[in-house]
Amino acid sequence: MMKNIALFLFCLISGLHQAQMNSEFTTNAQIDLGISRADELSASAPAQSIRLANEIYRASKKQGYTKGILGSSSILMARYYDAGNHKKVIDLSSEAEKLAIELKDNAKLANVYRLRASSYTELGFNDESIRDYKKALTISEKVSSNDRKNYLKSLTYTGICGYFAHINAPLDSVIAYQKKALESAVSISENKDFISRKYHLLALSYINLGMTSVASHRIKDAENYFLKALKISQNPDYGVPKRINITILSEYAWLYYDQKKYRQAVEYAQKAEQSEKTLSIPYIRRDLYEVSFKSYVELGEKEASKKYMNLYTKLNDSLVNEEKKTINSPVKQILDKQGEAYTWNIQKIIMFSGGCMVVLLAGGLFLWNRNKKKLHKKYDIVIKNLKAAHQLQAETITRPEVSSEKSISITDETVKTILTKLEKFEKSRKFTRKDLSLTSLANDLNTNTRYLSEIIKQYKGNNYNNYINGLRINYITNKLYESPIYREYKISYLAEACGFSSREVFAVVFKKETGVSPSYFINNLKKDSMESSTQDFIQNPE
Repeated sequence: MMKNIALFLFCLISGLHQAQMNSEFTTNAQIDLGISRADELSASAPAQSIRLANEIYRASKKQGYTKGILGSSSILMARYYDAGNHKKVIDLSSEAEKLAIELKDNAKLANVYRLRASSYTELGFNDESIRDYKKALTISEKVSSNDRKNYLKSLTYTGICGYFAHINAPLDSVIAYQKKALESAVSISENKDFISRKYHLLALSYINLGMTSVASHRIKDAENYFLKALKISQNPDYGVPKRINITILSEYAWLYYDQKKYRQAVEYAQKAEQSEKTLSIPYIRRDLYEVSFKSYVELGEKEASKKYMNLYTKLNDSLVNEEKKTINSPVKQILDKQGEAYTWNIQKIIMFSGGCMVVLLAGGLFLWNRNKKKLHKKYDIVIKNLKAAHQLQAETITRPEVSSEKSISITDETVKTILTKLEKFEKSRKFTRKDLSLTSLANDLNTNTRYLSEIIKQYKGNNYNNYINGLRINYITNKLYESPIYREYKISYLAEACGFSSREVFAVVFKKETGVSPSYFINNLKKDSMESSTQDFIQNPE
């Protein structure tokens, strides 16, 4: 009896609450007010803004209020993009695009193209991304309000900067568009309707310019830009979204990490992590975990580095899996439409492939057994070389004699100077920089690319790329040999730590240089370490 009464009361309360929720937006005027409220909540309470916008969207759909559907969709697209849910942005964009064209709302249409382009960039659809950015800029020019036009252009230029960075375009191209974004933001008036938008964009522009200054090794400029952005984000009169402050703190953490000020890097990462808890921005949180665990590794604090490495790995795997689902969803939709006959063909292909796989696995197992001894011999050679290198560290290393056989004319004095600088370069670990090139190294050594290339060829016995790759692999094998904690990291982190752009390239070069794969090398190091510990225990049980 009591159960029935409790169930009745629960249903009654839920029904009344739902009725109250539904009755809040029964007219177009109420929906318009709700959209304004959801927009205001975007800066301070994004999750609440999403809930309210979803409610308005459903009410607008029910009433067939086109303007309400478009307004709520626009807010949802922006908030989902901020939250890293790029699939949602793309799903909402088709309907929003049609409605904006139907209502001749150029401002909304430009924003739809911009947000969809940004989501395409994040998912790696580069052609679709730049196409929509161009549309956004074209439509922005048709917006009658100068403030809104400049606001949309600044946002779009900022997005194009992200696109160029994503495709590894020259840094000058990125900076040029960052300055365009800043100019457009500065052109927005101090009108009360746009003041928070203006300073939001100014802060964003300063952050981006700070990041490219870091990449250009202009540390003072970077600090000045970040400081400008921080002051804006901390001024309550501007009403800048909280995520901007978190982003700045994150960039400060990376700036100090790059300067090897690891304690300060940790301090700023913790401040950002604390603020991020109130908003939940997984992509920024992943960056914070990464800079924390890398800093703790350098500080030698194993427990802290392991904690943050685990947090980073777990979150990164989750985000990557989510991205894969997002990318694969269109493929799944296409397959679902093909019918039973097509599905049966796919099943036959899978069965045939499975049979082939069994044969290949059997053959692979046979080859693996045959090559196992060969691989271990190569591993032993690497370890032997590492031990020999450690023994030689205390000895005086004679510099190579200057050869007179050169394909271009270089004075002996120049050769000696460049070789001395190369020796310093090899000790500085600058070869782990991803953006390192023959040109940038020649500039750092105050020489030209022809001289540098020829000297590397003559005295290092390699072309430039093989020389740099050899230094990187030697560096990471030493780290793995000396520091057991490195053996716990993922291959992707090891690749990044020594300057490779991807784990695939790293694995290929590692095997080329050592004769074994990274995983094989690491597993055998662990095995040797365990056997050594066991032997020590047997000999010294106390």
